[in-house]
Amino acid sequence: MQFATRGDRQSPAILFFHAMGVTGASSEPVARYLQQNYYCILPTSSVYCAGQKYSSKADELRQIEDFLHGQRIDRLALVVASSIGADLAAAFLAQTRLPMVRREKS
Repeated sequence: MQFATRGDRQSPAILFFHAMGVTGASSEPVARYLQQNYYCILPTSSVYCAGQKYSSKADELRQIEDFLHGQRIDRLALVVASSIGADLAAAFLAQTRLPMVRREKS
């Protein structure tokens, strides 16, 4: 799995799950727009990464959790998913201990 990020890591985090047949870069247009206020995390599934082999959904979820912990992300503002990414996002949300937070307007 590979990870791209946009924005300030201190900002509320948004995690994107891409559709089948594309990579995390497919969310770039939205991430560029949101990066002023959010830390956008765009993982690319191992199946689309040269030199990597897809093992299982559980392994993909473990890699995402490891990345988030390594980035010291302790909560998410939003999870965005499309197509087959929605399946992975649902599994992630069912197992993660990271809280989803609502951002209050100032």
